[in-house]
Amino acid sequence: MNQLKVSPQTWQKLKSFANHLNLSVTQLPEKIIQGELAIIDAEELGDLIDVQDTINAENDPENQQPIEWEVIKQVLNL
Repeated sequence: MNQLKVSPQTWQKLKSFANHLNLSVTQLPEKIIQGELAIIDAEELGDLIDVQDTINAENDPENQQPIEWEVIKQVLNL
C-alpha cells in the first residue's frame, strides 16, 4: 500500500469534503479514478452553467418569438 502525506489541516478539509459527499477519504480518489466524481475548475463550471442556461432559455416556448434590438434598447434606456 502506498501512502500520501498531507498536513493535519489538509486532512481535516479532505475529511470534511468527503463527509459532505457521504464518502470516506479513501473513497474520494477512488471515485475520481473510476470517473464517478470529477473536479472542475470554478470558471469552467460557470461557463458550463451559462451554456445550460442558454439551452434552457432557447428551449423555453415563451422565448420562441425574437425581440427586435430597438425594443431592447428602449427597455434598457440605451
